[in-house]
Formats: sequence, structure tokens, C-alpha cells
Amino acid sequence: MKFIHTSDWHIGRQFHNVSLLEDQRHVLTQIVDRLQSEKADALVIAGDIYDRSIPPATAVELLDEVLNKICHELNIPVIMISGNHDSAERLRFGARQLKQAGLHIISDINTITEPVTILGKSGIAANFYGIPYHDPEQVRHHYDTSVRNHDEAHSFLVDTIKQSIPDSKKINVLISHCFVDGAEESESERPLSIGGADRVSYLPMIDFNYVALGHLHSPQY
Repeated sequence: MKFIHTSDWHIGRQFHNVSLLEDQRHVLTQIVDRLQSEKADALVIAGDIYDRSIPPATAVELLDEVLNKICHELNIPVIMISGNHDSAERLRFGARQLKQAGLHIISDINTITEPVTILGKSGIAANFYGIPYHDPEQVRHHYDTSVRNHDEAHSFLVDTIKQSIPDSKKINVLISHCFVDGAEESESERPLSIGGADRVSYLPMIDFNYVALGHLHSPQY
């Protein structure tokens, strides 16, 4: 099983009122090329597909162009989750129908226990579980639980997924858009909340074979 882990495309972003769309097109073309050269089984996008909840039409067109190339022409499945910059409701429009085309959009915390299973060219299958960006209020409302902060909410969702995983030898991958405590920030992230209340612990996630994180823009070591 070989997949490429990306995040935070932020399509439609501007820098001092100058569009970065052509620069983004260039980078996304490189990702498409890498998918081919690596003979990847899947592409993961761990949130913040767009730079804002209502993206400009040109950003939507670029994403459509890239996803069509990957899913339709290359026949490589894509698994994406919504980030704090995305509108979860808008991003998941048509998600149930798009599954048939190999585009798997996870942007509803009610569906986190439903894995996307990908069979690799080597014959090895992996289950991909996605946790879209959420705030504690959403988790309290949807699951009728008393979580108080981002860490408790995220830990609750991770534990909910782990309890749903069948006892099998499949590889389990977690995709999450969150601010993991202890990680290195860069100058380009925008905070989820004030005073570090958005940080979550890595400990609940260590049972997964791989964790594909989003939100932090720098490589982590």
C-alpha cells in the first residue's frame, strides 16, 4: 500500500491581494506527477482544501480540474477531509455520488466510523478513517457528551473510531485536521483559538498504523 499524504492546499489564497492560483496550479501539477511516478494507490488531503468557506469560482475550477485528472484519468482514489478553512457542508455536496468515481469526502463527524477501504496494487488493503475539523460544541451536540475543549473532543472522536474498528489485520490510517501539541508551527497557519486551547494530544492516535495530519504547514520530525 502506497499513498501520498498532503494537506492544506488552501486553493484560492491571496498574498497581499495577489492571487496565488497559478503558483498553486504549478504545485498541484507536481503532486499529480508524483502520484504517477510513485505509482501511488491513493492520495490523502488532510483538510483545508480551500482557503475560505466560500471559495472563488477559479479555485473551484482548479480543484475540479485536478481531481478529474487524478480520479478519472489516472484512476487513483482521493480521500479528503474538511479543515477549519472549508465549509464542511459545501465541500461534501454530492459526496455519496462521488464515491463511485473514487473521490471520498469526509466532512461530517457523524460518519467518522465509516472507513474508506483501499486495496493497493500489492494486494494489501487499508482502512482510512477521517476526522474533519470540528469544535467541542459540535461534538457535544452530535454525540451528547460533555467534552469541554478541543483535546477532549478530539480524543472522544478518536476513541469512537477505535472502538468501531473490527479485529482484523488490515492497516488502519487516521486522517485528522487538528493542532497536535508539541508540533512545530510556521508563520502561515492561522490559529484555531486563543491561548493554545486548540491543541490536542497525540497519545490517543498511537494505535493507528499511520496518522495523516493537517493544519500545521511545516514538516514535522
